[in-house]
Amino acid sequence: MFDLDPEVLAAFAEESAVRISSLERGLLELERDPARADAALLNSVFREAHSVKAGANLLGLRQVEVAAHRLENVLDLLRSGRLAAGAEVCQALLDGVDLLRDILDAPTAAHGLESEQRLAALARLAG
Repeated sequence: MFDLDPEVLAAFAEESAVRISSLERGLLELERDPARADAALLNSVFREAHSVKAGANLLGLRQVEVAAHRLENVLDLLRSGRLAAGAEVCQALLDGVDLLRDILDAPTAAHGLESEQRLAALARLAG
């Protein structure tokens, strides 16, 4: 990773926090009513994860990028109808949102076993 301007990193963290909150609201809505898994909701949460991933990629924040990409993969399967929005899927996605928040709180720190387990759960869902 290269040296980041603290202002750029702060702006990314602030924008990502807003996007992650929006993503979480959508996922909670999906969890409450999986039948509500319409295209508008799924496209909205997918775009939020995608935007976080893209920004992290530009800044070289690999851990954020990987976590957001795993979320994006599962959300894409939901959008395409290749995966149903059951309890396990919703929980894994919400755990992924928590992971993103943890990483953004300390983007250059190493994250432990729990982080790896959350990433692995998303990877299993994505096949």
